[in-house]
Amino acid sequence: MKTQNQHAPARTISSVFTGRGFVKDSLIFWAVVAGLAVLGALIGDNYIRHVFILVFIWCIVIASWDLILGYAGIFNYAQLVFFAFGAYSSAMLSIYAGFTPLLSIACAAGVGAAVGALIALPSLRLKGEYVALFTFAVHLALPPVIQQGKAIGMGGHTGLLGVPWLNLFGHQVSTIDKLTWFWVSLAFGSVCVYLIYFIVLRGRMGLAFIAMRDAGTFAQSIGVNEGKYKLLAFVVSAVFTAIAGGVYAHYTTVVTPKILGTEFFLMAMVMIAVGGLGRFPGAILGVFIVVIGNELLRSFDDYRLLLLGVAVVILVIFFPGGLVGLQRRRSAGRGGQ
Repeated sequence: MKTQNQHAPARTISSVFTGRGFVKDSLIFWAVVAGLAVLGALIGDNYIRHVFILVFIWCIVIASWDLILGYAGIFNYAQLVFFAFGAYSSAMLSIYAGFTPLLSIACAAGVGAAVGALIALPSLRLKGEYVALFTFAVHLALPPVIQQGKAIGMGGHTGLLGVPWLNLFGHQVSTIDKLTWFWVSLAFGSVCVYLIYFIVLRGRMGLAFIAMRDAGTFAQSIGVNEGKYKLLAFVVSAVFTAIAGGVYAHYTTVVTPKILGTEFFLMAMVMIAVGGLGRFPGAILGVFIVVIGNELLRSFDDYRLLLLGVAVVILVIFFPGGLVGLQRRRSAGRGGQ
């Protein structure tokens, strides 16, 4: 009976990730993206557009984290480290080296890959909660390093100011041009999310990640190289997250150590907890709910983080599978009746 359960996930994944299911899911995904693009033109309030821009950027970060934490089952808590390296490297290349913002973002992806590999190599020797402790320690250690990095152009406590605007076909896209940024961030977000969920996770690499997560010993017995795929999980996740960091830097034109602060980390945790790990589109739904909800809670000032923390506790205790997991349990209950 145990052997059947181990093989069942692979058969289910294989049937969903190929053929008509893949085409149908892709069409639905791009239809939603098209609808959001039209919505951007219909929205007349720049503040609402700004909130959606943050949503699209966060979608990349959380989808990347879902890849390594939810699908590969690796307890990585250095996700915002990749985001910070992407933001700082893209900003510094634009300011000091004169790179165009798009080239800087592309280079930031390469920096993210290198950082992901550096963090992955020690993690390969660790298991479970020890990976979590190591990666969280890296997260805690980076802000002091950045604050002391003024001599190498990182701006120290004040960060980097005046990051160049995005340049599209000779047109400077300023921060106040919310409509263009809405479409630009949607383009970056949709392409990255599609590559993560529809290309990486629905291919051989994704199957290897899920096999490692659900049945590590069995996966190794059928030839899955655990070390190789763990390294790939870190690198791929870091690449996409660094891209998000680069986009964020050129949108806000300011990069400071605050991006590694408690608020950003807690928000990311809430996003992935609300939607559900390893359950597309759960993590993406979590981003929309939390970012929009966080903006609605701005009037509560200091109590906002407390409310987010309470939300995480409630979700973990009563809805461990997130909103998507809750929906699936209801569907299963109706099916059983």
